Amino acid sequence: YNEYKSYLRSNLDYNMSNLLEAEGIPIDQDGRCMCGAVKFRIQGQQITSAYCHCRACSRKTGMAPVHVIVVRPQSAVTITEGENDVKIVEGYRKIKHHICGSCGSPIMQYSVVVPFVDVFPTSFHIENGKDCKLPERYKPELHANYENRHYDFCDDLPKYNVFPPDGKVDNQGNALD
Repeated sequence: YNEYKSYLRSNLDYNMSNLLEAEGIPIDQDGRCMCGAVKFRIQGQQITSAYCHCRACSRKTGMAPVHVIVVRPQSAVTITEGENDVKIVEGYRKIKHHICGSCGSPIMQYSVVVPFVDVFPTSFHIENGKDCKLPERYKPELHANYENRHYDFCDDLPKYNVFPPDGKVDNQGNALD
């Protein structure tokens, strides 16, 4: 764990180390891909829920921002059905994307140099027959990597050029710190 923190502080051009030290809340959630071939369970610590504007997320999903939930440890996601259908795709900056090989739905993504994983709440099994609204605990808390946004967002969520707590900006990307 300390090796990861040291690596991040010295080798990455952005500071992700605060995510290593953040307190989490328990998460225990089932999910699946769009076609249902891959099912999974997430059990770990939810570190944050964010709109991510980074290139890795946006280029892989074809949209920006991407709503991700950061979970620790990286082993928090277990494939419960369809493990042979999971395809691992190499991504931007040492990111590995796990997707369904049949429908292409994202399952999770992670960097090989950090001990957490990003999951996508759009794949959570939360439907109640009426709507797909996320529970409060899964709603985005902030915008990360806002420097890579495609346009300005005029919401009340805090925005960070990269990751919190440093680099807080306003809706137009002007520094607040």
